[in-house]
Amino acid sequence: MSSREIERNVLIDSDVFLSYIKGDEMIEHSERVVNSITSGSLKAHISSMLFDDVITGLRSKGMEISDVLKVVLAIASIDHTSLPVTSTIAINALMLYERHGGSRKLHYFDAFHIATVKINDLSMITSDQYIIEHQKELGIKTIELRTQ
Repeated sequence: MSSREIERNVLIDSDVFLSYIKGDEMIEHSERVVNSITSGSLKAHISSMLFDDVITGLRSKGMEISDVLKVVLAIASIDHTSLPVTSTIAINALMLYERHGGSRKLHYFDAFHIATVKINDLSMITSDQYIIEHQKELGIKTIELRTQ
């Protein structure tokens, strides 16, 4: 894959979708990413764990199932390719989490997103500061949402 294709083919972290849907302080940046996806200039990929990540996070904050469903439907409406969790990705994710996981570090679901990025040779768009600051140690290339 050429460097241009790698930049055009990215894994989108759940925070990008949630920012776009909720309209938080990163809305302008996430809108640019979504607009790039809808215009075809960016091919979005997600880890198949993304929906579990989003659902678990929203439910743990007390969001009603009907509202969670609306968020999931909104994410599903944005063109993307879901990349399955394979045994290789699961093993790599758990090894990453064992080394980098913990409070104020790498979140459990993010370990799966990162392993998916590594195995599929993609870059990752995220606003997660731990991932951005430790991308070399994690063995990935990130694109910071705030720069989009």
